[in-house]
Parts: sequence; C-alpha cells; structure tokens
Amino acid sequence: MTIPMRASLTAIGRQLQDDYLPPSSMPLPRELEELVAQLVALDARKQRWTERSAKVLQFPIACPAPRD
Repeated sequence: MTIPMRASLTAIGRQLQDDYLPPSSMPLPRELEELVAQLVALDARKQRWTERSAKVLQFPIACPAPRD
C-alpha cells in the first residue's frame, strides 16, 4: 500500500469515526435515565424476592406419611 493511499484511508477512517460516534459517548435524555433507574430497582427487588423464595423453599416441609 502506498503512503498516499494509506493517508487517504486514515483520513476516511477519522471522518467516519467523527460522523458515527458511539451512542455511549452521548448523554442520555432525562426520561431514559429515569427509566433505566426504575428498571435497575425493579431487577434488584426481583433478585431479593428470588433469594428469599429460595431460602423459604429450603425449610423442611412436613409431608403426610404415605398410606399403605
């Protein structure tokens, strides 16, 4: 690859990078930030509920004796 061709490709790459910045580099709208916070809180509550349910299920349950 020649030097001028490499320079052209580098310039094109830089322009594409400038034109198509990753979305993570832009700030989120306020409504979306609030929605993400609500989803995280909901997931945390769900996780705690699942952990509590698992603990409850570990307790021995009295089963009636089988009938002969």
